[in-house]
Amino acid sequence: MEADRGPESFEEISDTERAVHGAVTLPELHRFLDAWAQDRLGSAIAEVRFRAGRIDAVWGVELQDGRAAVIKAHRTPADLDAAQATVDAQRALAAAGFPCPVPLAGPEEVEGRVLTAETLIVGASPDGRDPAVRRLLADGLSRHIEMLRARPDLLQRAGSGPSWCHYQSGPWPVPHDTIVDFRATLAGFEWLDAFGQRAADQILNNREAEKTVVGHADWYAGNTAVVEGQLVGTFDWELVADTEAVIAGFTASSYASSATTGGGLSTPEEVADFLHNYEEVRGQPFSTRERRTAAAAAAWILAFNARWQAALIVHGICDYATIALVQEHQEDYLSLSWH
Repeated sequence: MEADRGPESFEEISDTERAVHGAVTLPELHRFLDAWAQDRLGSAIAEVRFRAGRIDAVWGVELQDGRAAVIKAHRTPADLDAAQATVDAQRALAAAGFPCPVPLAGPEEVEGRVLTAETLIVGASPDGRDPAVRRLLADGLSRHIEMLRARPDLLQRAGSGPSWCHYQSGPWPVPHDTIVDFRATLAGFEWLDAFGQRAADQILNNREAEKTVVGHADWYAGNTAVVEGQLVGTFDWELVADTEAVIAGFTASSYASSATTGGGLSTPEEVADFLHNYEEVRGQPFSTRERRTAAAAAAWILAFNARWQAALIVHGICDYATIALVQEHQEDYLSLSWH
């Protein structure tokens, strides 16, 4: 959840592709994916529209039969059961009319890589800080969570989601990218470890496990497309099984982020605005306990992002603004209320 996925150069292998596919050349990678497309999609790749990804390696392609598809190679270790649960959820949502890609193939392991393919939906990310878009994002999150309640089989199969969802690992999980190391605390950042632990503890002390649902683990503006006030596309699906308050809080922390419109992490006021909208579209306010859970879940994601940036200091690419935002508003996030 640390960044949006942007396009990569067509001339060379990206860092993400190297991490996922190993030491291959671009022509070798093209041949590998082309062979898989012919075998599983029934058509060769005619054109590569884009290459993207910071966690998984994603290719948007046009097939020779005219179809447009997205082929994703998942970063290892990939949970095949969780990936299959995500595919099943997408298929159910798409069949019910929700704007998500239709799975075409996979997940399956091929030469040590886990591959999936789905239909390509074209659309630009909206400005998540537009109040109308914010409400639209809240509505889309609430709707698909509600729709997936009809699939209780997904609860066990979806798992705990990507690393930024793992607040139970106190205070930090194993990160999803080896570029950062959460094991040692840099001098001067002890406050951040303490804040992360407090956020995790507040979730665990208020979370109502019997209310577990499944939802998109990375729901934010950069993973959606909006046209004329309608949500027309949702991308980068990966499920997390947790309570509705936790998932809403996760989203509230960074719902406006987008590679095209900027955005970044939410201020305390923006977290409250999103959660207020979420309660409105949900048609029922959260209980006091659920509100404390949602606020803490937002705080946890903010702490995770700040910890990620702190770990990047050794690489000289830290975003200090993220750290400053979290440091200045720690108590505001944890004690958040809204009307």
